[in-house]
Amino acid sequence: MSSPLAMAAVTAVLKDLLNDGLLNHDLSSIGSFSVTALPPDRISTGQNEPNQLNLFLYQVTPNLGWRNVGLPSRDGNGVRLTAAPLALDLHYLLTAYGSQDLNAEILLGYSMQLLHEIPVLSRTQLRTVLGAPSPVNGQISPLPSIFGTLSAVDLADQIELIKLTPVFLTTEELSKMWTAMQARYRPSMAYIASVVLIQAQNQGKSALPVLKRGPDDRGAVAVPAPFPTLANVRPALSELLPAMRLGDDLLLTGTGLDDSGSITAVFENAKGQITREIGPLVAESSSKLTIHIPSIAEDADAMHEWATGVYKLVLRVNRPNVPRWTTNSVVIGLAPQITVTPLNDVPGNINLTVTCTPRLLPEQERQVSLLFGTRGVLPTSVTQGAQTDPTTLQFTIPNVVAGKYLVRLRVEGIDSYPITITGSPAVFDFDPQQIFTVA
Repeated sequence: MSSPLAMAAVTAVLKDLLNDGLLNHDLSSIGSFSVTALPPDRISTGQNEPNQLNLFLYQVTPNLGWRNVGLPSRDGNGVRLTAAPLALDLHYLLTAYGSQDLNAEILLGYSMQLLHEIPVLSRTQLRTVLGAPSPVNGQISPLPSIFGTLSAVDLADQIELIKLTPVFLTTEELSKMWTAMQARYRPSMAYIASVVLIQAQNQGKSALPVLKRGPDDRGAVAVPAPFPTLANVRPALSELLPAMRLGDDLLLTGTGLDDSGSITAVFENAKGQITREIGPLVAESSSKLTIHIPSIAEDADAMHEWATGVYKLVLRVNRPNVPRWTTNSVVIGLAPQITVTPLNDVPGNINLTVTCTPRLLPEQERQVSLLFGTRGVLPTSVTQGAQTDPTTLQFTIPNVVAGKYLVRLRVEGIDSYPITITGSPAVFDFDPQQIFTVA
């Protein structure tokens, strides 16, 4: 595969071949000439028009033959494993300019014959033009390569050779092209160089060599019993609750949960880069498993080891003499818990202090808002204390009239619960601690 210099390398090789090919013919009758790779609008025309052959890359299109080869693949965490090559066709416009009558036609004719006789750019031609200058008298040449300290010689090693194909544009296509370039029309011929394969040097992860087939080189192990599979997770208090909180019990349902191996619940929040493990666990039955999320009273470190957000939950099963097994994942959110302290309760501008458990992540400080009744309010300040302290937020709600207002904190789209839950089956009621009265 080639580096991102491949497009410039193809232009450089074609320019060099045209220049050498024209020099090998006796064109002294037209005088001096040059071969360039400039946009047509930068070439002087009119009274001082030179003898010049110009190669212009006017369009790049995907190569249809390579477009769906080697589709990119990623692992379960989104890390790239392989990368498809960027396969391109390069469209060139070869234009001749002349200082005298017929000079442009002579240059164009010789160049078209040359490209007709060289329909494929050989690997030797590519290495000659793109490689480092040859040594002189056994001494390393002080001259840099065509791209200075960069090298595009890997173009000669790509799996497919570059082929040149003439394209005969219609009058309408030429008219549109020259109008778009805002340049004076001169006799031209179009070519396609196909195909250029560009691929990054870093191909992602590569598998390690296999030295043994499992411990002691025993080979694969067949397990007749099915491994655990998860179907759903929800707070054990009620199936109506949309998210868990610190201190809650979670009810997992699935199949094969009474596995004889050691079961560990793994919670992963990819956005906050948080991974928490709880276990070993004992299932109540083959279809039911309960997990307890530690509260701040049970584990002070839960204040900063957990964060509000969405978690992916899997079970990791360890059996003796059997490879570790990880179940499918289910998703559940962790809702914040808050306490509200009013600084005043008369109509007008209301000031509130809200503490949030668990602590907010630094990136969540810009995504938090207070729902005061039906109004959303951003914090005026956010204070982070010690790691075991909750986050303190200050809010000012303007122009509040007398009435009762339900207060909730929203973090990453997940709201705190403004309710109390009692009894079995669960009975819900609004939490009086989160109803703010303005009188």
